Amino acid sequence: MAQPATRVVQFGLFELDLDARELRKSGVRLKLQEQPFQILAMLLERPGEIVTREELQKRLWPQDTFVDFDLSLNSAVKRLRQALGDDSENPRFIETLYRRGYRFMGPVTGRAAASEPIPVLSIPLQARANSESLLTRAGVRNFRTLVWLFPVVLVLAGLLLWLKGSSSPPRIIGYTQITSGSVRKGNIVTDGERLYFSQLQGDHFVVAQVSVRGGETSFLSIPFADVYAPDIAGDSSTLLIADFELPVEEGRLWSLPLPAGSPQRLGDSSAHAATWSRDRNEVVFARGSDVYTADGNGSQPRKLASLNGPAFGLRFSPDGRRLRFEVHDPKSGSSALWEMNRDGTHLQTLLSGWSKSPRECCGNWSPDGKYYVFQSLREGKTNLWLLPAQTRWFGAQGKAQRLTNGPLDFSFPVFSKDGKKIFAVGSQPRSEPVRYDGRSDFSPYLGGISATDLAFSSDNQSVTYISVPEGTLWRTKVDGTQRIQLTQPPLQAALPRWSPDGTQIAFMGRTTNTNWRAYLIASEGGVAHELVPDAQAGFDPGWSPDGKSVVVTLNDSVSPGISISGPGIAIVDLQTRKVSPLPGAAQLFSPRWSPDGKLIAAISNDSQKLVLFDVVTKRWTELVNTPIAYPSWSHDGKYLYFVTNVPDDPAFFRLRISDHKLERLASLKGLQRFYTDLGSWTGLAPDDSLMLVRDTSSQEIYALDLR
Repeated sequence: MAQPATRVVQFGLFELDLDARELRKSGVRLKLQEQPFQILAMLLERPGEIVTREELQKRLWPQDTFVDFDLSLNSAVKRLRQALGDDSENPRFIETLYRRGYRFMGPVTGRAAASEPIPVLSIPLQARANSESLLTRAGVRNFRTLVWLFPVVLVLAGLLLWLKGSSSPPRIIGYTQITSGSVRKGNIVTDGERLYFSQLQGDHFVVAQVSVRGGETSFLSIPFADVYAPDIAGDSSTLLIADFELPVEEGRLWSLPLPAGSPQRLGDSSAHAATWSRDRNEVVFARGSDVYTADGNGSQPRKLASLNGPAFGLRFSPDGRRLRFEVHDPKSGSSALWEMNRDGTHLQTLLSGWSKSPRECCGNWSPDGKYYVFQSLREGKTNLWLLPAQTRWFGAQGKAQRLTNGPLDFSFPVFSKDGKKIFAVGSQPRSEPVRYDGRSDFSPYLGGISATDLAFSSDNQSVTYISVPEGTLWRTKVDGTQRIQLTQPPLQAALPRWSPDGTQIAFMGRTTNTNWRAYLIASEGGVAHELVPDAQAGFDPGWSPDGKSVVVTLNDSVSPGISISGPGIAIVDLQTRKVSPLPGAAQLFSPRWSPDGKLIAAISNDSQKLVLFDVVTKRWTELVNTPIAYPSWSHDGKYLYFVTNVPDDPAFFRLRISDHKLERLASLKGLQRFYTDLGSWTGLAPDDSLMLVRDTSSQEIYALDLR
């Protein structure tokens, strides 16, 4: 049976929906008149082929239509180019072939089915004359009836409009880019005139600000290395800010006067999420799996609720009666929206049954409290959704409606003060592996592919990596040939490691309803199998030099305030599947086996210490006490390489094992590194040269206009 033609055609940031008759850019609907739409549809029916002017004339202007064809066609094509941002002199999409026609350029996903133009509805002249005659003859006779019917018609029309209004939520009708620079951003709040948001500067997060109309970005002067603003006071006079130290996300809460001033501590509690009530008389914050309330200055904290995971995105409803937030499940990695009354009662989930594997977060209310906008990750894409507070029928919960539909990922939405716009971060993740030349610079590696988490086979002939943004595991030769995709969505992969004989690859993987777990897969492809099927988590698997065992972290150390019970670092015998925890390793992660098999390096859960385990004596030795990440053994086993994530001066170091001599190799200050949930990857090339991943993503704040 033949398959129906695809009805949505994608090209670049655009998609043409032939059924809805809409042109969208990054999921946002663009205004496009009928004739330019028809021209684009015809071009997409035959991408790369010439569509002649005569064919366009037959489709758009039938034989009985009198029109200046050349002028009208040129005008329609011009309007189409304006909608696409295309230039006739240097076209990206539509090529003009002089006196012949037009051709669509560039890659296309999907194909447009050939379709007939929508006919223009018209009333024949004779039919109109007959109707007028009939109305004249019946006018006097039906006058009284019309007088009585008129009020009824008005009531019915009003009812129809009311029903239409109740069933038609706001839609995105346009957008404007607010920021520039493509630097990582998040967590937006606004006072109506300015946006305050988190931005990555070097290797630490600062609070930036920009006008709601766009323009130059500046930074608030805050005396903390890493800081963000979870909320802003209802009168816009003060920011609620929190400082933190990665990977521990819980930090102190402060109030910061606007437009300038010194931060003042709110109580003595730590938190990973917080919000103020509208009158600022109450602050609600989350620590571990609990939610607390306190006076507006942070004093007299008291518990509101205990959850099954950490809460984020706390927000009071505009009327102050309810709190909404998302709860992260550290066992599955999911996040679902919840709400409760201001006093902690009536705790319940939102959107129950809406998604089998919820990944919703970061919601905000509209100023009038009628809508709640949030982001949801589905099928590898993050889009914005709108949830009505309730329907007009019996006060029931409304149905969530999607606002955006890719290809950009939209996140951290917040309404403007007048409710007519939504500000959100739009991003298109891209990365570039680079290698240090040993002197002063990093150069692209593997032809500039968008990837992270590289690992090389023991013969240095092959490399595995994780593609960005898909998150799939690939294998290729080091020259870029013989590429093979090893995993498929919805499994997201990370941190692969080759077995010594090159036949298997160990890696981390997670699905939409599981946490990170350790997997094994054949290097030639096949089915991925869990290393420890009954484990709640499995991080950073690595091989023993003989290939008979895998060392892995079997508990989660990345959720703030949450500790999943588990042995920490353990060794798994691949023949017997016996799991043997390392003594004293319950609070350690990121194990790395030395090439000779005698030592295992690891990092403390707070990422502050690099330690070494002697396999024979079963004893740990502390090597370095500094913020640290991604240790790697040199191929001869004489050195441990790692990155120090000191905010003001991150750098590559190496430690000589024989005498613990520490050597600084290269500064990473000012490099825009690519970050994932697992931090920013670094490693070694086959010649022990340093490698990292640059962030080449497009990530900006956009103002999305609501209908």
